[in-house]
Amino acid sequence: MENLRYYQKEAVENIYEFFKSDKCKAKMYISTGLGKTLIIAVAIQTILKNNNASILILSSRSMLCKQIKAAVFQMIEYVNIATHVRELKEQKILITTYQDVIKNRLNFSRFDFMICDEAQFLKKESCLKLLNIEHIKALGVLQNLESSEDWFYDAECLYTYTTKDAVKDGYSGYITEREFIERFLIKLLDYQGYKNILREVSISNEPKSSMRADIVAEKDKKIVLEVKSYRNLYNSKIILNNALKQILQYKQIMLSNNLAEKISFVIVMPCEIDEDSQREIFDRFDVEIWDIRNLIYLCEENKELLQLLTSCIPYSTLEVEAKKPINIKVETNDITIDEETISYVEVFQEKLEKCRLGRLDNADKKYEIICTEIIKYLFDTEFFKISEQHKTDDEMFRMDLLCSLKGTTEFWKFLITFYHTKFVVFEYKNYSDYISQNLIYITEKYLFPVALRNVAFIISRKGFDSNAQKASLGCLKESGKLIISLDDNDLIKMIYMKENGEEPSDYLLDKVEQILMSVSK
Repeated sequence: MENLRYYQKEAVENIYEFFKSDKCKAKMYISTGLGKTLIIAVAIQTILKNNNASILILSSRSMLCKQIKAAVFQMIEYVNIATHVRELKEQKILITTYQDVIKNRLNFSRFDFMICDEAQFLKKESCLKLLNIEHIKALGVLQNLESSEDWFYDAECLYTYTTKDAVKDGYSGYITEREFIERFLIKLLDYQGYKNILREVSISNEPKSSMRADIVAEKDKKIVLEVKSYRNLYNSKIILNNALKQILQYKQIMLSNNLAEKISFVIVMPCEIDEDSQREIFDRFDVEIWDIRNLIYLCEENKELLQLLTSCIPYSTLEVEAKKPINIKVETNDITIDEETISYVEVFQEKLEKCRLGRLDNADKKYEIICTEIIKYLFDTEFFKISEQHKTDDEMFRMDLLCSLKGTTEFWKFLITFYHTKFVVFEYKNYSDYISQNLIYITEKYLFPVALRNVAFIISRKGFDSNAQKASLGCLKESGKLIISLDDNDLIKMIYMKENGEEPSDYLLDKVEQILMSVSK
C-alpha cells in the first residue's frame, strides 16, 4: 500500500476492518476519478493475504469488471478469477455484472464477502427479488449521495472521499484529467479488440523497479502506451522530445531484459503533433504517436467513445480533422536521443536544498538566481521579453522578474483573456517562515491595470500563511489582481512534469482554478 494516496489507504483499512467485524452491511462514497478501482483491488489483496475467503465483486458494466480484474491481477501474482457465473468452479474470486448473477441465479451462500461497485444502481424494490443477498456480508461502493430507494441507504458509512475533498487536498485537476484519459484509452483498446489491458505495469524484471508503463495491452502483439495530458491543442518540440525520451528509456530497459520483442511502443498525446514529426519519430525509433487527430480516427465510428474523448479534452475538437495513425513498421536505428540526458529535477532540487534560508552570505540573491533559472527552464518559450530586476519609470518599484506573455499554452492565454494582463511579475522571497500579508500588499502595488500588469507570482520556501492567503483573495475580489503563491515543492513538481514530457503550466492552471473555486462574495 506504499504507493497509495492517504485517503485510498484509509478506505482500504476501513474495508478490512468491516470484513473482520460482525456487521453485515456497510457503504462508502468515492467520487469518480479518485481511484475507486484501485481501492477495491488493494482491499481484496489485503483480505486474501490474511484470510482464506471467497469474494464476489459485482458492477454494472462488463468494462468496469475488466478494469477491476486487471487491477487485482496487478496486486496478486497467483490468483484464479472467474468472470462469469457459468465458468465459476473452484475459484475464490468472481468478478461479474449484476445482470450475470441475476440471469444465471448465482448461489450467494458460497461467498464470504461481496463488494457492490456502483451500488447506487441497487434499488430496494427490485434488489431483494432479483438478488438473494440479504444474508451475505456486503459493502456498497457509491459515487454520489444515494436516494432513500438505495439498498445500502440504511447501511453504516465506513468512509467518504469526494471531489471536493480532492480539490482541498490538491489531488484534483491535472492528475484526475490524466486518469480520465487513461480510462478512455482502456475503453478504446477494448473496442479495438485488445485483451489483458493493464495499467501501471512494471517494465523491468527488477521486483522493486519504479519504472512503470501507463497502459499495456495485447492483440496480435503487446502494445505499451505512455500517456501525457495537456490543456492546449499545440505543444512545443521540447515537450515532444521529453515525452519521447521517457518511452525510449522504457524501451531500452525492456530490450536489456529481453522483454521488448514484438512490442509496439506508443506515446499518447491529446494535442496536435505535425505528421512530419510523427513520421520522423516512427522511422527513426519505431515509436508511434497517437495525437488528438489519431484518437478521433480510432473512435469516430463509436459515438459513446467519441463523446467520452471530447469530455476528456479541455479544448474544442470541432475543427480537428481525424487522421489515421502511422503504423507501418520499418527498420530502426539504435535508441538514442541527440540531446544530453540531464535530470533537471535533481539539478534544481540540489540547488534549492543547498541554498540557505534568509539573507546571510547573500542567500537571498542566490535563491533569486536559482528561481529565475527555473522559471526560464519551465516557461522560456512562453515569454516574449524577460526583464530581470525591472524598475518602474519613477524608480519606486523594483520587480525581481517581469515577463511579457505570448499566450501559447492554455494557462497563459487564460491570464491574457480573463485578467487582461500582458505581463506577469515574479517575486522571490528566501524567508525561513511563511509569507505574511504585508508582502501581499507590497506586491499588489507592483500590479497596474493600465500597464496590463495584473498577475504576480510570489515564490518562497514555504508559501503563504493563512493571513496572506486571505489578503491575496481580498486583492482578487476588490481590484481583480491575481497574486499566486508558489513554493519550492511547486517548482520541483513543475520541473518533474516538463522533464516527463508534460506541460508545467497546466499545474498553474489547476492552482488558479482552485483559488477561483474558493472565492466567495
